[in-house]
Amino acid sequence: MEQAVLSWWHVLEASTFVFIAAAISMMLGMRIELSLIISGLRCVVQLSLMGYVLDDVLQADNVGVVMLMTLVLVVLGTYEMVFNRTKKTFKGMFPLMFVILFISNCFVGYLGSAFALMEKPFWTPVKFIPIIGMLLGNSMSSIAMATETCLDHVSTHAPLLETRLAYGATRYEATLPLAVDSIRMSLLPIITQLSVMGMINIPGMMTGQLMAGTPMMQAVIYQQVIMFMVAASSVFGVVMAVVACMMILVDKQQILRDDRILDNKPIIRSASVVKLASKIQHLSCYSCFSRRRHHDSSHGNYEVVEMK
Repeated sequence: MEQAVLSWWHVLEASTFVFIAAAISMMLGMRIELSLIISGLRCVVQLSLMGYVLDDVLQADNVGVVMLMTLVLVVLGTYEMVFNRTKKTFKGMFPLMFVILFISNCFVGYLGSAFALMEKPFWTPVKFIPIIGMLLGNSMSSIAMATETCLDHVSTHAPLLETRLAYGATRYEATLPLAVDSIRMSLLPIITQLSVMGMINIPGMMTGQLMAGTPMMQAVIYQQVIMFMVAASSVFGVVMAVVACMMILVDKQQILRDDRILDNKPIIRSASVVKLASKIQHLSCYSCFSRRRHHDSSHGNYEVVEMK
């Protein structure tokens, strides 16, 4: 079956769904319309740039180029996770999360590619780079959730932790219940994804292989291997992130250092974006007020509506 050739016009047609969702958000006052539009623009720009770059990288038979591209993906994933995915942070979070993402994803990616998928060499660009991309896309969400949950737990339960430490508990004993809860919560999406795979959810990689003409069972086996790799990288990354956070927030002297927790302001939400959002909200409220005043006057009711 001949595959249809798509163009930028088809991308523009598909983008109307995002604008419809943004319009619904504006009408209901959910205030996520700018986030939807900005994320959609980022998706188009980032995927287009990646398409131009990866076209040359995937054809390069050079381990140095593959490792450099892997390093770039890890840096970009760390940047997105630290500055745009978490509401709380601490000093030195970026290098720490970079090391965690690099170790968890590259280690699992190497083992899966070399042994489970039997790629020779394991760094074959057309396989290794997409695998690293899929591992990063899933694990960074789990690690970001684990980190934020851990920091929230420490902030909320600071008196409880201080009491435990005051009664002689080590930092391992004092933080273990909160750490376990953070790990459980952050891994729930991965567990759910594994449980519905193939029954409700038809994964994207399997769909792409089928569209490319890969036999059904080969596509199924590849997807199963990839999903187990995703689960493994997420578990390793989440555990390392939670342990590192607890060690930073409770020092070697068994003293709680919740003063190290800082509020994180996402870089993507610049001042101009916030001003634009407030202007849109103001115009929306003014439009609603005008319609309300017109409706009241048409019914002989001239009650003044105070806007706050």
